[in-house]
Amino acid sequence: MRQAILRDLGLQLKEARKKRKLTQPELATRLGRDRARISELERDLLNDRLGRDRLTLLLEICDALDLTPMLVPAAKASDVRAVLASTAAQPASPQAPSTAFDDVFVDLSDDEEA
Repeated sequence: MRQAILRDLGLQLKEARKKRKLTQPELATRLGRDRARISELERDLLNDRLGRDRLTLLLEICDALDLTPMLVPAAKASDVRAVLASTAAQPASPQAPSTAFDDVFVDLSDDEEA
């Protein structure tokens, strides 16, 4: 599994909690959970440690489907969905099937073929 997913998710969660000026015990109280569980989750994500829980399954599924989970502020979620929908709705240009070479290298020349 791409371990950077864990670290990125852990950093995003920790930064979001701190941005809202919440400590781990305060977040745990809001969730009705034990503070140790919040600490364990952050620590495990930041240190690339997988446990056998639902989060691990989610990350394994994302990896298998070549997806990257991202945290988006709720106020911006509809904007992100709109951007994703607009890029998905764009018609594919008629081209030859792509190859591994095409996927890796991009022609940055200004020359246009006629």
